Amino acid sequence: MTQEINLKELEKKAYHDSQQDGLMEVMMGLILMTFGGFFYSPIFAFYILLIIFSGKIVEFVRRRYTYPRIGFVKFREENPKEALTGVFLFELAVIVIIFTLISISGDVKDYSLWVKWSPLFFGMILVGPFAHAQSRSGSVRYTGYAILSVILGLFFSLIEFGSGCTGLILYLVLIGVFLVLGGLVIFIRFLRKYPLPETEVRDAGK
Repeated sequence: MTQEINLKELEKKAYHDSQQDGLMEVMMGLILMTFGGFFYSPIFAFYILLIIFSGKIVEFVRRRYTYPRIGFVKFREENPKEALTGVFLFELAVIVIIFTLISISGDVKDYSLWVKWSPLFFGMILVGPFAHAQSRSGSVRYTGYAILSVILGLFFSLIEFGSGCTGLILYLVLIGVFLVLGGLVIFIRFLRKYPLPETEVRDAGK
């Protein structure tokens, strides 16, 4: 039992160390900004490509900047059945909460109400990945992201806008910009905290 607990703690610490480069925030922010900023644009098609290749892009950058500084750890693969079940139950809970709010504020058949509360819906959906990252790493910054996503979602849901999806678009762009800027700050601090070993610097200069 003690050994199992220690292994879990070691895995959590390793995952925490692997996420201190801030690249997850940068990529997630770019995805949200693209989704919000180009929602009505033909460029929106590239959003799908960004999602498909996001993992490969982050891995490419990490191989160049992260792994040479702190090393590489291969984590055990999560059970996909358990992950999908968790995602389904969480999203179901979010839908129930939003459905309840709309029922209280008006008619659930009114499409405009679903649009109005969509920023809060997305804000609560984002709590899922942030909570998952926090449970795996123990980093409090993910808790802060989760709280911020809900607060901003509620804020943009309560404000009246002239056109339908304005609140949702502004929410996605704003939370995306925040994540990108926050991730870049973390990444720069990471590079300064872990400079390349002298042998790596010499090799890069050749």
